[in-house]
Amino acid sequence: MKVKTSIAITLILICLPILYFFIGNERSTDELVYEYDMEWVEEFNLSRVDTSKWSFMARRESDAGRYFSKSSEVFEIRRNFLRLYARKNDGIVRDDTASVLTVGFETFRKQTIDYGKVEVCARIRGAQGAWPAIWLRGEDERYSTYPDYAEIDIMEHLNYEKKVYQTVHTNYTDILKYRKHPEYSVEVSVDPSKYNVYAVEILPDRIIFSVNGRKTLTYPKIETNEYGQFPFGCPMHLMIDMQYGGEWVGVSDVSTLPAYMDIDWVKFYKLRK
Repeated sequence: MKVKTSIAITLILICLPILYFFIGNERSTDELVYEYDMEWVEEFNLSRVDTSKWSFMARRESDAGRYFSKSSEVFEIRRNFLRLYARKNDGIVRDDTASVLTVGFETFRKQTIDYGKVEVCARIRGAQGAWPAIWLRGEDERYSTYPDYAEIDIMEHLNYEKKVYQTVHTNYTDILKYRKHPEYSVEVSVDPSKYNVYAVEILPDRIIFSVNGRKTLTYPKIETNEYGQFPFGCPMHLMIDMQYGGEWVGVSDVSTLPAYMDIDWVKFYKLRK
């Protein structure tokens, strides 16, 4: 019995380094597959918004965009960061009848990402009814409407909450309502008044969200007969905006304005082939 036990222990000791070698190599391979190269950086170090990189988001009849303005009263560059406001329009823009003014900028037709990583460093001063967001949407018309709809919400914040939302929106999640298999959204506890790094990695087989380098949700590509579960890999452009009002954010109170979101920097990384 002692001889057999001794032989078993010897075999285990021999096999452990071999097993560790293969596991280590597999992990290294995964890391090599998902390495990135810096592709685009915005640090807001000019005295104005760089129009070669950014365009104004147009006002539209939706909860997200009904108050968008191009007025200089709702944005500014301050000490190398961009501030986006939601403000009560108490005469600050006299020829605009909107009661509240907000602003959004996008990289549409200027900078896109397909597979890679996007990081945005931001802080928020909330208000009742304020709804700042950092998000990606399909660049081509096919991917900006259903059924091929592709949207990734890197960060959304409501009112005064001490959390943010990170969400995948597709035909599969929004029209067919498959939201649990796999999980499509996560709430992340955070102090929004401090600078935080909100990020998403878009990979051929998964979407990975993170906050300050900590992974918060992985949305995988799965085998399914349902249409539109994983439309990602298409070119997507970035949007950063202050939004106000609407069903999701709940009751609004203009007396709590102004609200703002500061964007310290934006980084795009391309997935290394």
